[in-house]
Amino acid sequence: MASYYGNGTGTRRSARVLAIAMVALAGLATALWPHSQTRQPAEGSAGLVRVTDETGRAVSVPQPVRRIVSLAPNLTETLFALGLGDRVVGVTDYCDYPPEAATKEHIGGPVSPNFEKIAALRPDLVLATRAGGNRLSTVHSLEMLGIAVFATDPHSVDEVILSTERLGELAGANEQGRLVAAGLRRRLSEVAERLSGSELTRVLLVVWPEPLITVGRHTFIADALRRAGAENVIQTAQDWPNASLEEVARRQPEYLIFASDHSDQTNRQIAELGRLPGWRSLDAMRNKRVIVLGEAIARPAPRLVDSIEQLARALHPERFSLEVTGAPSSALASASSLPPEGTR
Repeated sequence: MASYYGNGTGTRRSARVLAIAMVALAGLATALWPHSQTRQPAEGSAGLVRVTDETGRAVSVPQPVRRIVSLAPNLTETLFALGLGDRVVGVTDYCDYPPEAATKEHIGGPVSPNFEKIAALRPDLVLATRAGGNRLSTVHSLEMLGIAVFATDPHSVDEVILSTERLGELAGANEQGRLVAAGLRRRLSEVAERLSGSELTRVLLVVWPEPLITVGRHTFIADALRRAGAENVIQTAQDWPNASLEEVARRQPEYLIFASDHSDQTNRQIAELGRLPGWRSLDAMRNKRVIVLGEAIARPAPRLVDSIEQLARALHPERFSLEVTGAPSSALASASSLPPEGTR
């Protein structure tokens, strides 16, 4: 349904939505990348470090790394989280977080970046990711230009954190990488402790409504759901499977989960979906058991842990009811949900 994610509200919203869809598009290019291998330690001289990236490619990275181009929104977020924003000289058109990323030179989209612009920025390192729609042909083209390209490929929350640490090491921000990773692991442990003994809530995470696309069990998003006390009702080995509403109706998820940074507008659009026969057949839609998470749930970056905390609180509020009352912390802020009928 074309009107769901685009009804004339402007190109910026369309760009944000397309950025989420890039997660699903990444599956189209996955087979073209080499299989990932065990992480290898960095080695080499002070001027050049030889590493194996997360797809198994051997990469020679100039040292020190002073100029970085990011080919995906999650990589841009990670660099800024590591305190490396001043070294970022180029980002994609979809790199919208943090707001400072908008001030960087844009080099096109993740699928078809502008090689001339990238080369003109004279990067020491370009960061790519198989999880964000980057193509292996892009990596090869940049290598032909003599540019070092390091690719990430996380399939779990733990691997997202390891990628964060690794990027810190590559850019000489070892201590900051360790601090960020330690903080993320501590927060995940706190969520796990609160949810200990609770049953997984059956959900459907909607990556795209028509054709309906969700997540497979081996993706970092599926792992994030599990850590938040949820389980996707569609369990396939395919990373970004199409699913029929008939199949979803047979499984009847307890909650539907959408990702958007524009919750008010998305709530209205979800209400439009709820008037369609297929979606109306879902108990969760009829009973307004719909959660709108921020788009960070679809990005393998440090803010993924924010989404895990938000979803855990939304699905299992009783496990967080003993907190001191007052303004919620940003880490455990509740996810948005649909308002009762008649208030929209």
